[in-house]
Amino acid sequence: MVFGSVSPIWATSDLSVNLSSSGTPTTPTFKFLESAFFDYPNGGKLKDLLAGKNYTISFTENSNNTSVQNLMNQINTALVRDQKSPVIVTGLTVKYTATLKGDDKSASIDYDIELDPTMTSYVITKGSGDQPTIIDAAWMGLTIKDPVAIKTANYGDVEINNPVSFVKKFAPDAYSVIVGTKAADALNNNLIDASSILQEPLDQWVHLFDPAFIISETSAYGYKGDKVAITTFAMGQSSIGNTEKTTINEVDFTADTNYKITTIQHASSATVNIDGHAIATKVGDTPAFGTTPQAKGGGGDTSSGLPVGVIYAMAVFGAVIAGAVMFWSNRKLKHPHKVDTSPYRPLEYEDRKHWADRFDKKSAV
Repeated sequence: MVFGSVSPIWATSDLSVNLSSSGTPTTPTFKFLESAFFDYPNGGKLKDLLAGKNYTISFTENSNNTSVQNLMNQINTALVRDQKSPVIVTGLTVKYTATLKGDDKSASIDYDIELDPTMTSYVITKGSGDQPTIIDAAWMGLTIKDPVAIKTANYGDVEINNPVSFVKKFAPDAYSVIVGTKAADALNNNLIDASSILQEPLDQWVHLFDPAFIISETSAYGYKGDKVAITTFAMGQSSIGNTEKTTINEVDFTADTNYKITTIQHASSATVNIDGHAIATKVGDTPAFGTTPQAKGGGGDTSSGLPVGVIYAMAVFGAVIAGAVMFWSNRKLKHPHKVDTSPYRPLEYEDRKHWADRFDKKSAV
């Protein structure tokens, strides 16, 4: 945990996507999460204004909305200018939720943004033979640095990329208390910021190649019900060896009295599925994936260096051992047993009824 005095908050970003070597348009899911807490131990105007407050705004808009089209243009500009990515966004759905809750001691604001862009042109070069198909990965660090205003029927124009804008629009009295303070500075950042995803080099992500990955919807990869070889790259909280930690920033500030704002950044995460045997690579200085239909030698591998077959065998062996333990335990519980507790005579206990017996009786009926 990192504690700072004036540090701005950075949004937690989560990404999941399926990428096809055929270049089939795909729709990744970006989620940007942020939380901020106002503590008012001395009371004050913020307590008077926020205690008992419970307010949520939530909406979903798609690219039929002209303001979402404007955001698409912002994304495409940022991809070329900042990420050096060839990806083009042709469609977009925006989901936004912000919740303000207050009690007698503190108030919290939770931000939740989901962007579902439809992407094309992520295949840089199409491979043939032993030459891999190169897939761009720079787009995964998508960051929007400018304001993003979305037109809504219920709330009017909502600025979704700046945390303090929510306070300014929906809690203006509270905003008048924090404006010009360190609290306003701490809330003045970009929520749409996935740069943390690429802070961990791709070759350090956990990855697994499965030569016979069976999925019900192979259309995402340009296939129709086929068995597909898949490589999965993952980073984040569930990743082995992940170096990212939760960051907590605390900022004391003064308005009519002394307050504190605490912001929390959880570790970002990403899951990327790519058809074929994929490896991390680079095109110049930008990150990318290279994928071929099968691994050399036709086998699977993992980031731990163990073949997929060995991993599967270990999993099956573990399941067999677990089943044997449960079977033995069940038999022991169902049979009578004696415990000799004195030198004079043993005490006999009647059968202990196992919870599974109930199901056995029902199934017998």
